[in-house]
Amino acid sequence: MKHILIFSFLIFVTAIKLNAQTDTSKIPADTNYINYLNGEEILLENIFEDSEDSKLLDDLDNLKRNPLDLNTASQEELETIPFINSFISKKIIEYRKLKIQFKTKRELLLVEGITDEIYELIKIYVIVKQSAYEVVREIDKEMYSELNNNYGIIKNTNIRYRTRFQQDLQTKSGFLDGSYPGTKAKIFNQLSFVNSKFNIDGNVTLEKDAGETSLTDFYSAFLELKNTGIVKEIVVGDYSLTFGQGLGMWGSTGYSKGSLAVDAVKKRNIGIKGYSSVNESQFFRGAASTFNIKKFDFTFFYSNNYFDASIDTTLDEVSSFYFDGYHRTISEQNRKNSGRERLFGGRIYFNNNILRLGATYWNSKFSKPVKADSTKNLYSFAGDKADMISFDYDVNVKNLNLYGELARSQSGSIAGLSALQLNFSKTAELIFLYRYYPEQFSPVHSFGFGENNGNTQNEQGFYTGLTLYPYKFLIINTYFDQFKFPYRTYFNPIATQGNDFLFNADWKFDRNILINFRYKNENKEETQTVTDEFGRDTKKIVNRNQMNFRIGFDYKLSDKINIRSRYDYVFVGYDLYGGNNKGSMFYTDFKFAPSHVFTVATRFIFFQTDDYDSRIYEYEDDIRGVMSNTSIYGKGSRWYIMFNYKPFRSLEFYGKYAETYLDGVKSIGTGNDLIQGDINNRLNLGMEIFF
Repeated sequence: MKHILIFSFLIFVTAIKLNAQTDTSKIPADTNYINYLNGEEILLENIFEDSEDSKLLDDLDNLKRNPLDLNTASQEELETIPFINSFISKKIIEYRKLKIQFKTKRELLLVEGITDEIYELIKIYVIVKQSAYEVVREIDKEMYSELNNNYGIIKNTNIRYRTRFQQDLQTKSGFLDGSYPGTKAKIFNQLSFVNSKFNIDGNVTLEKDAGETSLTDFYSAFLELKNTGIVKEIVVGDYSLTFGQGLGMWGSTGYSKGSLAVDAVKKRNIGIKGYSSVNESQFFRGAASTFNIKKFDFTFFYSNNYFDASIDTTLDEVSSFYFDGYHRTISEQNRKNSGRERLFGGRIYFNNNILRLGATYWNSKFSKPVKADSTKNLYSFAGDKADMISFDYDVNVKNLNLYGELARSQSGSIAGLSALQLNFSKTAELIFLYRYYPEQFSPVHSFGFGENNGNTQNEQGFYTGLTLYPYKFLIINTYFDQFKFPYRTYFNPIATQGNDFLFNADWKFDRNILINFRYKNENKEETQTVTDEFGRDTKKIVNRNQMNFRIGFDYKLSDKINIRSRYDYVFVGYDLYGGNNKGSMFYTDFKFAPSHVFTVATRFIFFQTDDYDSRIYEYEDDIRGVMSNTSIYGKGSRWYIMFNYKPFRSLEFYGKYAETYLDGVKSIGTGNDLIQGDINNRLNLGMEIFF
């Protein structure tokens, strides 16, 4: 560990010296790409999904490709941008009315509540079409002009074709013994278009996972019409629904607790959105529409979609659901599309920007009844019919934002969430949030905020978050969350409770040097198996305490080179019965743009943990559309190298090679995913063509 700390110190000292020699007058005013990647990491590093196909990442990518015009976007549309809350969006609209229009997006720095740091994170998502010249830059290279929407093979239409090839280079046992009959490659193809004249969007997505036989194992498509007369939106095909705060209807994943202590807590009420991700669950297939009459939106939706499930053939019931989307082995193929859900519903929404009120109802019927499972949770959804009615509110008065939602499921139980958020310009933001999800509340399409992010059942909690701007170059985020699970679960036979504390500070030590410090401490009661005096295994409830410490450095050595280093330490302790363990990780990465068409990035990671319990998550940059939040444990190292090559304005290539070495192991993984040896490596390649 000593050599890692010494190496980190030497890099830091070198960075300061090189930075002192840099001619800062040549640094571009707007270097978006690095800030965009850092913003992605802030939002996604706490999303611990098994799948790399993140709906949240896809939403961020779509927003980046279709930025909002500051002179025409509504207040509610602005709030769909991460890091823009109700207070800031209202101030942007007020500034626009005062100045008639934005002449450049750098005017956002004159808007109350927008700091230099917030501007750096949001500028990738906005444009000013009337601006004489504004560009988005990738380190030191121009990516595209914001005035270029009229080129292409079809006037006023931007067409994008994206393809990806991903493959583990080591052969897993499932391919060796024939359990995985398909090829080792994961292949993705997507064609999308946007017509600005008729406000029409469209998308077709095809994908196969490694081991699957068909290139179209998963397919998705939609056609979307926007903002035409009273028609606010119509989608035919695949779509997602996101209403209120996720208690009544939320068709995809959501952000969790993290280093954004205030702004990431509130869910954005996006409504209907065409679905272009390859996460093979949590979306609807059918048609949906929203009509606007003055200050009211009327939404209607219908879906008839299949899902993967295991069927109890004796009772002809659904015994379990599967959301991984894998159809490789015979058993996985047998459960593909074995169940179907028909759903319909509607929503009425009132919005005058100060007061927003929504009421949502939906009803669904399953092709086969869902089996009751008293082993895992007595109150989980069971039967062949489900419904939900919910009411959400959002009140904005000066610097105060009060929002929340109440929802009643088919069980008759009512869940609720209410939050009060206060904004003090560029000084501080504060939030208080209370949630109550009874054990009898049995949702089907919910994803509420909580400790068990998305599991909107059997949880109560009170969350307090604070963001401080004590000095111009210092941002502090901290929260404390106290929660309990009033009813037993599959893993814990009695009620349990816990608390979670985080302190995160970002200090801009120099114009080009950022220092990050983070401390997180979580206590949670869990079941632990211990051996009694008679040699018998018994289960005891113990307190599990996990402490995470992080320090990181981000150095911009020049307008072409960026270096970042990070050290993480974790300690897991158990009361009474032992099992304590610890882990650490250090990495350094480099981003380098040797020319205006080529960018390369690499990272070297060293880690050592006692076991899986002290694993550390390490969010990585990846090729476009792929989220990589790797959990590392054991002892070893990992490294990767990425490139991005854009020879023409309408053509882009990118790739990544990553390799993990585990010291002292003879195999990696288990079952069909077992790899013989101590190395696991992967190659990702991709291409985008714009017409």
